Amino acid sequence: MSSKKRRHKNNNENIDAIETMTLSQITETYGIPRKMVRRFFPNPKLKHYRDRSGKMRTVELWPKNKVLKAVNYKAVKDYIDKKKQEEEDRLIIDEIMTIYEQYSPEVYIEQARKLRRTFVLHVGPTNSGKTYDAIQDMKKNTPGTYLGPLRLLALEMYDKINASGIPCSMVTGEESLITENAEIISSTIELCDFRKHFKTAVIDEAQLIADPFRGAAWLKAICLVDADVVHVCMAPEAEKYIEKLVKSFGATYGIVRHERLSPLYFGGICSGYEDLRPGDALICFSRKSVLSTAALLEKNGFKASVIYGALPPEARRNEVSKYLNGETNMVVATDAIGLGISLPIKRIIFTEIEKFDGRQFRTLTTAEVNQIGGRAGRYGLNEYGEVLSMIDVPVIDAKLGGTVRSIKAACIAFPREVLNTEYPLRLLLKAWQKMNREEGFVRENVQEAEVLLKSLKGVDGLENNRELVYDLITCPVDTKTNELVEYFVKCAKAILTGKMVPLPSFGTDTLRECELEYKAYDIRHQLLRRIGVQDNSMRKRQEICDRISELMLQDKDEYIRRCKVCGKELPIGSMFDYCEDCFFIE
Repeated sequence: MSSKKRRHKNNNENIDAIETMTLSQITETYGIPRKMVRRFFPNPKLKHYRDRSGKMRTVELWPKNKVLKAVNYKAVKDYIDKKKQEEEDRLIIDEIMTIYEQYSPEVYIEQARKLRRTFVLHVGPTNSGKTYDAIQDMKKNTPGTYLGPLRLLALEMYDKINASGIPCSMVTGEESLITENAEIISSTIELCDFRKHFKTAVIDEAQLIADPFRGAAWLKAICLVDADVVHVCMAPEAEKYIEKLVKSFGATYGIVRHERLSPLYFGGICSGYEDLRPGDALICFSRKSVLSTAALLEKNGFKASVIYGALPPEARRNEVSKYLNGETNMVVATDAIGLGISLPIKRIIFTEIEKFDGRQFRTLTTAEVNQIGGRAGRYGLNEYGEVLSMIDVPVIDAKLGGTVRSIKAACIAFPREVLNTEYPLRLLLKAWQKMNREEGFVRENVQEAEVLLKSLKGVDGLENNRELVYDLITCPVDTKTNELVEYFVKCAKAILTGKMVPLPSFGTDTLRECELEYKAYDIRHQLLRRIGVQDNSMRKRQEICDRISELMLQDKDEYIRRCKVCGKELPIGSMFDYCEDCFFIE
């Protein structure tokens, strides 16, 4: 038989009859990727032959019996199944994305056109009195509602409005404080009551309309809050976008531009403890840095209140009260101070210029420097404000007072209507994340909901209780803290199976345990609220806050950051975990 005929026969022989297989045959027949073949069979048999031109060639051959065994290896099988599932998912996701195209923000805009409202757009930097003016008008024209970004802000307004003699209630995701015959409701923006009619509504910090996680709440409130007059308070970068949005409703509106009430200056470098003064606020960007800085200040004769994101709202309020009452004479805070905490601070001092945004460490933006630095020099309490830096002074100098890029898009919410379709919930979320940005709008980020849904994998009844499951996975949970995700899973499983929701058990011996315990109680409260069950944990949460206050009064020496090599105390604002001497050791 000629060589030509032999080759023809080999190319067509049945795959079942051969004893060895080439790489191409393995990948095409069994779907095992090349890298997996080489991983399990690193030493193939090499066969040499001459091609038609007479040139020597080499082919890799694997025994077929070993290949068949590999197909059943768990790692290979899982990989193949995963690839098949991804391909099936891709086709379904393409279908879902065509459905999402019909859920346009135009739906909100059409509904907004039916409401007869007048808008007052208050535009100005931090400490320009825009929110104050809006609140004053609301107090004259009740019933009213205040909608802000933080529970702490809602609580501050609740206190101030009641102190002025006008009964006010507060409603947030964490608690409700109901005042008899309340004329005003102060709430976080997600809890806006769209069923009630108000004479006046105040929507605060409206530049957050662009936030990919929460911005949809501002878009909905501006479009649909039912009030005769709607005051929208915003930073200058939001003016053009929100004006365009209000114009699309056909509503009448006016713009009130506010100038900062007290001058703000850049004061240069703060070189150390000798440059610090009572009334200063030092800005850090992690819990660890805040506690270390506060401990170092106390060792050098200062008393500091601390404010950071993981601190429960009531504990933050206690820290603010200690400063206002003179129990402390300085503040150490993260950028949590940038929104709505009104303190008589004359100087803001940046100890760091980088923050972790959930994905990477990055330099502060112009908007962040302005928002935080603007807290210096509270009008009526200080003649002027001053901003200093302990590190990279030119960066803060260049960004303070700089122009912030205008907002180009608002966030639109995930459409709950699609929960009634036949598509799996995980694919509904994945398809939403893959949707392209629509002109003028960005899609709500549902990444954290995806993480929580994945954590519930294997729980029975997920697809049969989609509305409930979606309510549970959109509960605010710190998905970067494994302990809290695990507690969420226990609670969600209990709810889905009709069992008693467990109480947290993180303890209260340390500050971190207290923070976890409080957050866990908050998760439990939020989940129970979503199924209409009254949670009676306010007393327990208050006890945790009281315990945090006790721990704050104790010696903070254990929080001081020290060199990992020699154990020496690291100075405020140190960017590294080593002192200078150890850092430069060869």
